[in-house]
Amino acid sequence: MPGLEVAYNNFLISFLIDRKYRVGRHLLLVLFFVFVSFNMPLMTCATFLDRIDYMVIYTSLVLLFTYLAGIYLHIYVLLPKFLLKKRYMLYAGLVSLQIVIILSISAASDYWLNRYYHQEPGIYSYFYKSRIPAVEMIGNFLLYALLIAGTSITILLRHWQEYSKRKNELEKVNLKTEVDRLKDQINPEFLFNMLDEAKERTFDNPDQASLVLMKLSKLLRYQLYDGNREKVLLLSEIAFIEQFLSLAKMRYNNLTFTVSTAGNVNHKFIPPLLFVPFAIHYIRLLPSMNTQMDLHFTFDAGQQGLSFLCICFTPGAAPRKELEESRELKDVRQRLDLLFPAAYTITVSDEGALHKIDLNVKL
Repeated sequence: MPGLEVAYNNFLISFLIDRKYRVGRHLLLVLFFVFVSFNMPLMTCATFLDRIDYMVIYTSLVLLFTYLAGIYLHIYVLLPKFLLKKRYMLYAGLVSLQIVIILSISAASDYWLNRYYHQEPGIYSYFYKSRIPAVEMIGNFLLYALLIAGTSITILLRHWQEYSKRKNELEKVNLKTEVDRLKDQINPEFLFNMLDEAKERTFDNPDQASLVLMKLSKLLRYQLYDGNREKVLLLSEIAFIEQFLSLAKMRYNNLTFTVSTAGNVNHKFIPPLLFVPFAIHYIRLLPSMNTQMDLHFTFDAGQQGLSFLCICFTPGAAPRKELEESRELKDVRQRLDLLFPAAYTITVSDEGALHKIDLNVKL
């Protein structure tokens, strides 16, 4: 049953990671090595069990101490101080040395028991006549390496979980910072100028001043409310860009623009202020230009993603600021890398008076 399987998997992961199961994990680990430590001497003495005495128990305790010391040394020293700090060569060398020491003590205990009871090595002994010691040592070395790796899974899973959590939190902080930067770009450099424009037109053209204030209120409402959301309707983003460009056109007579849509833009959700930086980039160029600027924004919402095309035409002159080096485009790329890693393409072309930005995002 899928529900039971999911619950089982969740419990297994929790048992391996959560600190509340720490005692249970250590208890299972100790019990496992108790079994191994006491089983190995008994297998060595399998052919003369009737003659064994307390020496088998003493040997088992030595093996138990050796295994537990090696495992906990690895968990609390080698793993955090070397592997997790990316000191891989030193970590591999120390783990290999640790395994060699454990194997040496294990083989020595095997040899000691046979000598102590004056017996020839049996079939389960390291030194059985039909076995090749070198092959036995290599096989056991790999076996202990796998065992050590298995006991490390708890630390590694917890480390991975904490790393993923920190990464997600950092991405959220970065995204919020980028959105705040976008708001800062619009507020001081454009909105305050439009307030001055409305003030100047209050007496000679009150209707125009009222229209400016109405459009400004819509922009601020979008920034204050929708700009703080994780996702907004694509239609709202398009409306914001139209309001922004309309205000810019009131202030700069050398600007014309069009905003067109295709596909189902009414049901697409995107991060807020994703396309605004492109408009900001070109509007910033207008005060220093003495020529006409034609802006064309096209949004095409498909089933699997969104296509955005921005065309800027400035006949007779080209904007001096290179698109590839603009702050706005760098901000957009950074946000796209965080929001849609490996799920977007952006192409910027600059052909004299014609500038084009082609952005495709898989949503």
